[in-house]
Formats: sequence, structure tokens, C-alpha cells
Amino acid sequence: MTSAIEPTRRPRWPGRTALAFGILTPLATVLGVVATGLDSFDVATVSSWVAIGTSAVAVAGGIAAAIGNWDRGSAVGGIVLGVVGNPLILTYGLGAAGSV
Repeated sequence: MTSAIEPTRRPRWPGRTALAFGILTPLATVLGVVATGLDSFDVATVSSWVAIGTSAVAVAGGIAAAIGNWDRGSAVGGIVLGVVGNPLILTYGLGAAGSV
């Protein structure tokens, strides 16, 4: 009978969940832009709100996962995609870049 203590693995799902929401953020933003081009403003409005919500979840979850060291690489990827794909940040960022 051995009493070897097995090392416990840290959960990876928080970082991967943040990455999944981070991937959904630019997809929802692109859907909103395409829907605007097709004059489907209801779909564009809902899509932009979904993009903002998924961005918030991706950034908040990514920060929590990075601090807790739960698949830190995926967490950082979720944070980056959540920030870059956010329609509000894109609007202000591209407006500032266009005025330079």
C-alpha cells in the first residue's frame, strides 16, 4: 500500500471560458457590421449588445483566471480579444486614429 500524494491539477475551464467569450466578441461585432450593411438594424443592435456583454464577461473572467492561474495563456487571450473586439472601444479607437 503506497501513500503517495498525487499532485492536484488546477482547473483550466475558467481561462478557456474567458477565451471562448473573447472569441465570441469579435464574431458578434462582425455580425453587427454585416447586419448594418444589409439594413437589418434590429439584428445589428442586438449583436452589438451581445458583443459588449461577451466582452465584459471575457475581460472579467480573464482577469480572474489570470490571477488564479487557471490556464493563464487562454485567460490573457480572452482579455485581449474582449478588449479589441468591443464595439465601443473600436468606435472610439478608430475615431481617434482617424483624427490623427
